[in-house]
Amino acid sequence: MLAQMMAAIEGTVVSTALPTIIGDLGRRDLYTWVFTSYFIASTSSTPLWGKLSDLWGRKGLYQTAIAIFMAGSVLAGVSTSMTMLVVFRAAQGLGAGGLFTLSMAILADVVSPRERGRYQGYMGGIFAFATILGPLAGGLLVDYAHWRWIFFMVLPLGAFALVMSVTHLDLAYTRREARVDYTGAGLLLVWVIALILAMELGGDSWSWVSAQSIGLLVVGVGGLVLFIVHQRRVAEAILPPRLFRLRLFNISCVIQFIAGAAMISAGIFGPLFLQVVTHVNATRSGLLLVPMTLGMLITSVSSGQILTRTGRYKAVPIVGAGVLTLSMWLLSTVSAETTTWTAMAYLFTVGCGVGAIMQVLLVAVQNIVPHGDLGAATSASNFFRSLGQTFGSAVLGVIFIARLDHYLPRLVPGGDQLDIEALIAVPTQIGAIEPPGVRNGIVESFANAIADLYWWAIPVTALGVVLAVLVPEYRLRDKAAVGN
Repeated sequence: MLAQMMAAIEGTVVSTALPTIIGDLGRRDLYTWVFTSYFIASTSSTPLWGKLSDLWGRKGLYQTAIAIFMAGSVLAGVSTSMTMLVVFRAAQGLGAGGLFTLSMAILADVVSPRERGRYQGYMGGIFAFATILGPLAGGLLVDYAHWRWIFFMVLPLGAFALVMSVTHLDLAYTRREARVDYTGAGLLLVWVIALILAMELGGDSWSWVSAQSIGLLVVGVGGLVLFIVHQRRVAEAILPPRLFRLRLFNISCVIQFIAGAAMISAGIFGPLFLQVVTHVNATRSGLLLVPMTLGMLITSVSSGQILTRTGRYKAVPIVGAGVLTLSMWLLSTVSAETTTWTAMAYLFTVGCGVGAIMQVLLVAVQNIVPHGDLGAATSASNFFRSLGQTFGSAVLGVIFIARLDHYLPRLVPGGDQLDIEALIAVPTQIGAIEPPGVRNGIVESFANAIADLYWWAIPVTALGVVLAVLVPEYRLRDKAAVGN
């Protein structure tokens, strides 16, 4: 839990501090790369950490991930240029990919599936809490100390987690004599990084129809095809094809992808709506996501308790996907008249839906896979959720811009001449636009565009409900995989 908190905090802590960091280090053009480098390294390395832990054992790799993350944090904190910061944020992301996967896999080693639901719920709650604590801590440290402390503050957590892993973590394990699939690892990195770059930077740093976007998409899709073909030919695949013969595993990965997309949609467009329509500042809009985090915390812990008490899990993701679909419908009804409290209530339902899905399906998958594939299966769950966040943010962003282009000329005099990118980049400036008729038209356009994009999300989350109904239920085992 300490390691999870450390990685989760650093994933979001930079958001409120970045304007100050740019003022110190310059290079505003590298703004998005501070986030993108962390996310790329974390997502692309996740399957590798999982597979290597199946081959080499988890304890040593877990300690290595902690050390890499802490080293990246120290180096990010002493960076003297934005280029250095971007590189060392990638190092943090590399460590984070291992921390998220290996902490859950280790838990699966030492706790039985029947009991694991409760502890996975605690893990989910810690993650949800840390994602809110990050921006808040970042703002406080920038205001009352120095931005470099946002990277140093997690070091005690990492040090304590590392010491505890040395003194208390005892995992009996026999190393498997198998050749690491380095070719598969290389192909994985190529297609994942290419697609993430295309999704994250397309429509922002360059046009969707630019040579950069098209080239990255071609490389990504081509790399994915080669990766799939290669994985079917090797003995120790990074993502073993035998896992994809399990219906529960396949359904779980798709639902995790959907849940990731829904969660990131609320994380991006929720604050944007609050800033534009309800006129709260950027910091406060981030804090107003606390209800979503609270919803995740409540359902993560409660669903884990249900699994432990009943030994049954199928009903939980069905209810979770249903609540998530309800939340998308509620968000599709927002307008320029929607109040802050109403928007927060809708975001609370998003958190409730997501919290009832992610940890429960992970436990269900871990329950049926062979112990030799436990790391790969655990990392696959995190991997597909991260891909859902990437593709969800990109696709919904395209829909949002298209709907904004539709509404602005109709609701704002001269709306087709407005700089949409500038409005989105600094949404708080909209409240100062004169005359009021223009300002109100812009606010209504934003509200309508956000509502429309959630209409498109409804059938996707509804598909999640259908898939959850098809989830096969197996008895949760009462024994752990290894002794502790």
